[in-house]
Amino acid sequence: MTSIEAKDNLYMSRAIELAARGRYGAHPNPMVGAVIVKRGRIIGEGAHLNYGGPHAEINALKVCRGGARGASLYVTLEPCSAFGKTPPCTEAVIKAGLRSVFIGAPDPNPANGGKAAALLRRAGLKVRTGLLKKECEALNPAFNKFMRTGLPYVTLKIAQSLDGKIADAAGRSRWISSPQARLEGHRLRAEADAVLAGIGTVLADDPVLNVRGVKVRRQPFVVALDSSFRVPRKARILGNERVIIATTRRASVTAMKKLSGDVKILVLPSEKGRVSLPALLKALGALGVSHILVEGGGRVIGSFITGGLADRFICFVSPLVIGGTKSRNSMVWPDALNAGRRELGIKAGIVSVGRAGPDLMLELKF
Repeated sequence: MTSIEAKDNLYMSRAIELAARGRYGAHPNPMVGAVIVKRGRIIGEGAHLNYGGPHAEINALKVCRGGARGASLYVTLEPCSAFGKTPPCTEAVIKAGLRSVFIGAPDPNPANGGKAAALLRRAGLKVRTGLLKKECEALNPAFNKFMRTGLPYVTLKIAQSLDGKIADAAGRSRWISSPQARLEGHRLRAEADAVLAGIGTVLADDPVLNVRGVKVRRQPFVVALDSSFRVPRKARILGNERVIIATTRRASVTAMKKLSGDVKILVLPSEKGRVSLPALLKALGALGVSHILVEGGGRVIGSFITGGLADRFICFVSPLVIGGTKSRNSMVWPDALNAGRRELGIKAGIVSVGRAGPDLMLELKF
């Protein structure tokens, strides 16, 4: 690697660092970072911080010291080339008189993908694509999937005991996880467009399912899977601003009418008496939900796993043993599914292992 290539990588690495500033505010837009360099010095930096707000390139241009004419732009994602909530960034880059543009990842959005480089070259700028492409693409797995498929990215989250329990026989679950792990859970909620739980969890724990302890631009949707519409009118999830109840034709029309003015109701196809998860993902995608955090309970988590619908799995493991014969397992599915497999269980790959206070924090993929 030449010294010039090393410097290019360094500037793009800085852009990747900047992009992370949009972790809680940019979605469902992607996290993007931008660095402007002139005569070997960084003269401007920016990130896309909030959905609907200025893009990274615009924020970097705004703070440029000494003007951007003749400078180079390093940006983690291909600049937008079409009007959306903001004017196209390619237009601003050209007007600023930049000399060259280094692009990390291509834009998976069909409205923009592959167009920026041609527009910039036509305007006389030098363009290099694919600089630290893998690292730049890794910034936005939810955005990438949503743009390519129209379906939300699915993160499963579990907090369990060492012996794989989420509650004892009496339903007690507070607190399996540590305060540090619970804060990490709120950070996961803050990254998502929607937080989902089954009606069993709603009835047993009466959770709020909102983001606390993390500053967010807007609270995520709260989604409850409730095939026969049993959600109580005093359930705490109903205090959230944006609530979706996903149900089936088994649901009482009278019960639905009582809440129709307060929540959005999705009447979806059923599979074995439960809400069809593929139909749910399709419906949420149509609403613009690009990332769902699934928090339980055990049957809901198990259904996403056995249906092959999970993209990421975050598991907090507490150094606690609950024991018992009727304690509740963190992942549940019918024994018939196991009997139909040649091999034992469903294997997961470990992505990372960390700590959240005394708890283990595991990221896995199925």
